[in-house]
Amino acid sequence: MRKLFACLVALCFLASALPVFADDANVVRVGMSYDPNTLDYAEVNLDSANFIIEQTAETLIRDAGNGVYVPGLAESWEKSEDAKTWTFHLRDGLTYSDGETKITAEDFRYNLLRTIDPAAAHGNASFGITGSLAYFSGEAAADTVGVKVIDDLTLEYNFEYPAYESTFTSVSLYGALEEAIVSQYPETWGSSVETYLCNGPYMVKEWISDASVTLVKNPNYYNADVATLDEIQVIIGASGDTAVDMILAGQLDICDFTNPQQLQTVQDAGYVVKVSYTESYQGLNVNHKGKTEETGKFMGNTNFLKALNLALSRDNMVLSVRKGETAANRLTAPSEAPYAANPDYEAWPTAGDPELAKEYLNKALEELGVTLEQVPTFGLMCYESQGSIDTLAAVQDMWRNALGIETVIEAVTIQDMISNAMSGNYDFWLGGNAPSVPDSCESYLSGFTTEQYTALRGYSNEEFDALYKKTVAASSLEERYATYADLEAFFCENVLGIITTWTVNHVVAPQSYDNLYVTSGGTLNIVSLTK
Repeated sequence: MRKLFACLVALCFLASALPVFADDANVVRVGMSYDPNTLDYAEVNLDSANFIIEQTAETLIRDAGNGVYVPGLAESWEKSEDAKTWTFHLRDGLTYSDGETKITAEDFRYNLLRTIDPAAAHGNASFGITGSLAYFSGEAAADTVGVKVIDDLTLEYNFEYPAYESTFTSVSLYGALEEAIVSQYPETWGSSVETYLCNGPYMVKEWISDASVTLVKNPNYYNADVATLDEIQVIIGASGDTAVDMILAGQLDICDFTNPQQLQTVQDAGYVVKVSYTESYQGLNVNHKGKTEETGKFMGNTNFLKALNLALSRDNMVLSVRKGETAANRLTAPSEAPYAANPDYEAWPTAGDPELAKEYLNKALEELGVTLEQVPTFGLMCYESQGSIDTLAAVQDMWRNALGIETVIEAVTIQDMISNAMSGNYDFWLGGNAPSVPDSCESYLSGFTTEQYTALRGYSNEEFDALYKKTVAASSLEERYATYADLEAFFCENVLGIITTWTVNHVVAPQSYDNLYVTSGGTLNIVSLTK
């Protein structure tokens, strides 16, 4: 009864916090699960925050959807023959949303160096630019990083490996940020309307924590006509069944769904799927060093990991505990560009193969010189949610029934989960990884390289390093995707991680809505939405 009362109270607070909707043809209401928490480019990691930034912040090059990239804050650019040096020419007269603060080349340099600041350890730090990893590691000064201000309107970047137009769509690394504003709010920049100075087609008018964020046209955007909507209302907590109810009540226009029953309900009500995309890879992160010396002996054995991987029926998981997701048979999902280089590749059967799993287990036991009775109990760590616990319970049953491998589920707070993961204090950790542009090299696979070795993965392999370097050194996207196929195959066949499902999001809206799309990075753009 206490729980029921608490839920009812929470629902009452949510209902009272929701805005009153105006029947305005130029207002669009978008459902999001969580409050954006922060719009700080260096830290942003929630869908709601990414959506708001997509509408309110611009980078040097803009993702126009369908693999098309057009000028953004830079009106033109040149690249060297090896695509490692890029020179950008900014539009003249650019300002932030206040209409007074000018945007200069120095703002881009400041944003990049702030994101990779070794003293800050920002979550969105990335190291493709020359000298960036050495600077982040405290081994070099900031002026050795490959970003150079030529003059107020000219900027140069130098990379370790070839870059592409898609590279420059990351606001965390290639957006403009005014140092004076951040210095004024060093701890809270991007956490409120007052501290968030932006430069995109829209700006934040109101932010009611855990309730809504309202965007309006930015009158100081260089091409204000691009913004077709008078107002975008981001409704927090509008997801799943709540979003379905709001759509049926005429209180929500756009939302995404992974659950097939919820999707069918809103489609029956006249809404249509405008775009579908892979939101994340779900599965078990593997600590190849193991939580303890005893488990590490097995976690570092490829045949043992192959046995565990093949003992899982992804099909059964989707039917029982991962409803609405798609059983994965490889790392790369069909909606991702690198998939096209090797569309027929299947790393494992989604139904599993218990007999082959036993063969690999026996090989592992022989290599390690142990019997099944000597195999230790492994930890399965997750966030303390019922869905996560149910998923690990399914994994636990499959490994026990098919192989006789015992595990214990370790459900912890999200803070402890992150702390344990980063320190290598786990065997298997249930979680997801988002795809990125142009592929998952920099965002995910880089964590398995010896150069970026961390306790999180506990993995190092010279062959993987060579394949990774070959992929990121490709001089064209076509060449990169071809070499990425070999890198992906190595990842899957050596079980660097156990990918179980792909989470596929379906964005729904009324039939009359047009000009909305999802960027290559998986973020919804409705800047120029029409009805």
